[in-house]
Amino acid sequence: MSLTPNTAATPTFMVVATLRDDTDFTEFAALRDDEQRQIEMLRTDGRIGAHYVSAARRATFIEVIAADENQVAETLATLPFARFFDVDVYPITSPA
Repeated sequence: MSLTPNTAATPTFMVVATLRDDTDFTEFAALRDDEQRQIEMLRTDGRIGAHYVSAARRATFIEVIAADENQVAETLATLPFARFFDVDVYPITSPA
């Protein structure tokens, strides 16, 4: 039995995360490899889809596949970089 959610039936959310002004960039850089490993694990588990970074805007965009916003928050909390970002979560509606 697969633990990967059926993304056609599971809601999708777009997370817009903006880097906080008080970010310690030495600590941030030290966690980069851990962050990438966790993103890949979540992608393999079917919990994260697309992931984009806009360095110029100090923002990242993450597609999260989850049942609800509480589950989105749980997924994001597993990311080492989570503490460095303020997030906005937008439910995505599939085209009719």
